[in-house]
This record gives sequence, C-alpha cells and structure tokens, in this order.
Amino acid sequence: MSSEPSAGGSDPRRPGARLVTAAQVLLALAGILYLGVVVEAAAGWPLDPARSYLSELAALDQATSPLFRSTDVASGALVLVGLALLGTAYVRARRAGAPAATLGQKVTFWAFVAFGLATVADALLPLDCALSVGDCAAREAAGELSLAHEAHTFSSVASGVSSFVASAGVVWLARARRRTLLGFSARLAGALGPFLGVVTGAIGLFGSPLPVGTGIVQRVQVVAFSVVLVLAVQVLTLRRPRRRAPETDVPQDGTARSPVAHSEP
Repeated sequence: MSSEPSAGGSDPRRPGARLVTAAQVLLALAGILYLGVVVEAAAGWPLDPARSYLSELAALDQATSPLFRSTDVASGALVLVGLALLGTAYVRARRAGAPAATLGQKVTFWAFVAFGLATVADALLPLDCALSVGDCAAREAAGELSLAHEAHTFSSVASGVSSFVASAGVVWLARARRRTLLGFSARLAGALGPFLGVVTGAIGLFGSPLPVGTGIVQRVQVVAFSVVLVLAVQVLTLRRPRRRAPETDVPQDGTARSPVAHSEP
C-alpha cells in the first residue's frame, strides 16, 4: 500500500513525488526550529534549565520572547504547509490508482495537523511572565494575569496531546521497519517523547517552583519530538509490507498441489 502519504515516495515518476520531497524538507526544517534547546543555549541560558519550561522563554517579560515566539510560529506553519503538500500528493496518487491510506496513517497525519495549529496558537497566546522567576506564579494563583496567559495553558495541552498521538502513530507505523535505522530512530523518539511528557506534565500539576531536573526532562522530550518531526514524512510514506503468497508443493511429476489440501480425497 501507499499511504496517505505514500503518494510519491522517492520515485520521481510517481504522482506528487516532488510534493512529498518538499513536504519532507519543510517538516525537517520545522523539527529543527522546534528544537528550542539550541536557541536557548545560543541565548546564554536565560532561565535555569533545570527548573523552568522552555515555553517560559517566550513569556512577554523575557528578552527572548520575540525570538522564541517567532520560531514557534515558523515551526507550526512549516508543519501545516508541509502536511498540505503531502495531502495534495496523496490526492494525486489516489487519482492515479494508489491504495488508500490506513487508519493509522490518517490518525497520525491529522495529529500532526493539530500539533501545527496548537503550536502557532501557543506563540500567539504567550505567558505574561516566566513562572519560574519572580512573583509570576503568585500573580497567576491570584488571577491577576491576562486571559491570553490563561489560554496558553489550553493551547499547550492541545500541543502536548496532539504530539503524543502523533508520536504514538509514528511508533506504530514504523514497526514494519524496526530493524532499520529509520524504524529504530522513529520508534525510539516516538516512545520517549510521550513518556517524558507525561512525567513533566504530572510534576507540573503541583505548580511552581518545579523540582530540580524537571526542566531538563522536558527539554529532552522536546528534542525527541523534534526528531519525530524530522522523520514524520518518511514514516507516513512507508508502504505496508506485502503478504507473501502461500507456497505450493511441487511433486516430482511437476504438478502443483493446493497449499491447503495435501491428502487424496
């Protein structure tokens, strides 16, 4: 089968092949931009990485806010444009007679779409202040912060849930290639991200300040999902392994027997 996306693979003769290649490039760029740890390091680690979330660097009271919000918007937009190209390639391939996408591919595809939208919303609804410093956490508890600050919680939850579903889908789709570098990398990153995300999310329910190390765990989770984004198109376009045809017994006289019945009537 050709998936939602197995519309073109790497064969330029297939319908939509160039669109698939373009989608792969765009999602790889999105994964690189989403890798906020690199930008954070380049900025000189403005917040304590062991006790803060990456999203705090996009808070309005931080000097890094314009940079981090811009990279989030760009990352989310690249995901959406890349998936639009991939969807167009799929439609063209279907018209040319390619098999339909599997349920797993469809769910994973739309989970990535949801992630792209939520990531853009995250950047457009930034925190008013970094919760790990100053009196920001106390002001939040007192209800003194803006509606956008409160809405950021919902966009972050949407981004997290959609990334978990997309990662789970990548793990499932890559199972057929688990002995290859692509399959191993996709399954490792896809499994690691949600696990660490659940850990940091559960800790975050207790509020600020975060225990030492929570921020590091969250940054590893972000790195894992960045890898998932880079590999997303390659995994979405994997073909379903073909089933082997049943073998037939060939007697010495050269006549083939049925693979089911071997005894004489």
